[in-house]
Amino acid sequence: MDAIRQIFFDECDEQLALLEEELTTLGDEPEDSEKINTIFRCVHSIKGGAAAFGMEDLVKFSHLFESVLDRFRSGALPVNAESVTTFLKCKDTLFDIVAGFKNGQGAYEVAPETVSELEQYLHSEMSEPEQASEDVDMDDIFGMSFAPVKIEIDVPTEQAFSIVLTVSSAFYERGDDIRNILVALESLGKIQAEIDINSVPLLADILPCENYLTWQLQLTTQKSRADIDEVFEWSGDDLRVDITPVREEETEKPVVPSAPDMEVKADPQVKKAVERKDSASVRVDIQRIDKLVDLIGELVINQGAIQSQMRRNKIHGDSFLGNVVTAQEQLIHELQENVITMRAYPIKTVFQKLGRVVRETARLTEKQVRLVLEGEDTEVDRSILERLSDPLTHMVRNAIDHGIESQEVRAQAGKDPEGLLRLRAFQRSGRIIVEIQDDGAGLDPDRIYEKAIEKKIIERGQRLDREEIYSLIFEPGFSTVVEVTDVSGRGVGMDVVKQSLQQINGRIFINSAKGKGTTFSISLPFTLSVIEGIIFKAEGQDFVIPVNNVSETIIFDTRKAFHIGEGKYGYPYRDGYLSVIYAADLLGCSSNKAGQKICFVIENENEEKMAFIVDKIIDHSRFVVKNLEDNYRKIACFSTATILGDGNVAFILDVEFLFGELLKKRESSLEERV
Repeated sequence: MDAIRQIFFDECDEQLALLEEELTTLGDEPEDSEKINTIFRCVHSIKGGAAAFGMEDLVKFSHLFESVLDRFRSGALPVNAESVTTFLKCKDTLFDIVAGFKNGQGAYEVAPETVSELEQYLHSEMSEPEQASEDVDMDDIFGMSFAPVKIEIDVPTEQAFSIVLTVSSAFYERGDDIRNILVALESLGKIQAEIDINSVPLLADILPCENYLTWQLQLTTQKSRADIDEVFEWSGDDLRVDITPVREEETEKPVVPSAPDMEVKADPQVKKAVERKDSASVRVDIQRIDKLVDLIGELVINQGAIQSQMRRNKIHGDSFLGNVVTAQEQLIHELQENVITMRAYPIKTVFQKLGRVVRETARLTEKQVRLVLEGEDTEVDRSILERLSDPLTHMVRNAIDHGIESQEVRAQAGKDPEGLLRLRAFQRSGRIIVEIQDDGAGLDPDRIYEKAIEKKIIERGQRLDREEIYSLIFEPGFSTVVEVTDVSGRGVGMDVVKQSLQQINGRIFINSAKGKGTTFSISLPFTLSVIEGIIFKAEGQDFVIPVNNVSETIIFDTRKAFHIGEGKYGYPYRDGYLSVIYAADLLGCSSNKAGQKICFVIENENEEKMAFIVDKIIDHSRFVVKNLEDNYRKIACFSTATILGDGNVAFILDVEFLFGELLKKRESSLEERV
């Protein structure tokens, strides 16, 4: 029973996610009746499953919510912004009730105001019919006399229906019970039921996961065929239903179609269910997947140990053992790719939640904002996706509050009174890029600079380029808002964004044009568990640099390097020159730099290049990433670490740190900064 309950809760999570997705866009297309039908089915499905487990509070509230939705679905009430807000509150209440039962709570008390709002919709009308005035003499209307006329009102008559139910195994796997169908039909009228057991095989041939029973029902009711169909509309493709009216001359027992007839006259719904088996999914506890990822990581480390021993014993790669090890390495690589993909989820799950954030923030700031989503199917590792929601929420709120102007200001500037906010996700160079773009006022570098001086973040007269000025908005306590509001002004939002992104090895870049808008670009790794990199040696130690940041590798000629000043060096490269960073300087060593012969031409997300000088390249491979802060402590210049095949630890270079800290800050030497 615990396993079945867990399946029910998983189904609830899916239905609640779909419910929020449809509610978020319901206000944009109120005429789309299919959205209301989908919302109704979600609530109905939750109610049906809750009844099977005796969750009375969930059933009671779902029924009330479902009754209100039915009035909107029938067109008795119009959909507007107020009703959508109420629906979102009800969705949150459903989420809380489900979470309460999931955590073992026996009961849940719904907020009275939420129930009151629903009951108002339940008892309200679109327009009250005008009643005739009591002062009007009905005999004097147009000079005509009226006499009462006897009329006959048709009393609803009972009708019998023959219903045959064929259930698939998937119906039970998702936590449903045929009892729920029988109880719902019994509420419509009088029901007679028999079970056909002709298809049950011998005991030795019975498969535990298969269903062999067919229910034969005869329902006598005053309800219409549409009312009967409504009972089955949430069942999906896992339940085959054959409904036929029964004539008076027919027997009360419903005729069950024979097995050959059922095969010849195939139901399209059953056919569809069979076709979907090819893409069926299996629910697996996420902790098992995480454990599998860890085991694959250990397998990669062990593979590195084998290769290390081969080099130590001078076993060539073209030998028989070398070929076997190479083939095994390829298999491990494919296995690792597939396991990592299992932990990848579409970023759509985060984007959908932001739709509600946009709606609420626009309402608080009294602005009109249109949200456009692109690349919702882009997949991101679950560990990254979980930490991405808060930064994006802060940035969306700031874009609406600070970036997009009021309707009056936009009209004066010749812009559309409705502001545009675009969220876009895509892959580039092995990383995930998320862009938050608005068509607002843009960032004002002068105002940011003056505000930073006022907050004593920088000193007056300090020379900063445009990118450095933009980066000041991420400093703790920085805000350009004069008055603190419920939305922003406390100077903590963008600071939280920067810290959250650093924890997942993410970087953020700003591109803004005054009066035209701002684009924030977030660069994220596809996964935090493995990287592809080049292992190199510097000052007798092994280090790793991500291969995505390496543009090319060249032989370094010390005679061509030239001194720029303030501890900086340059090196000619193609039609220009590169800033040079020596690995010896990075490690704080004062060795002879003439011995360093290898030059990595590395680049960051902005495609800026730099020359990084090392002693020797050892190998190119994939490395299992280990968090430095969790296992040791944070070390400048290095983002994470890995375990090599010989058991030693190698630090993984933080390329963005080199560009951000060692090149842009001009007032300190390399040794002081490191």
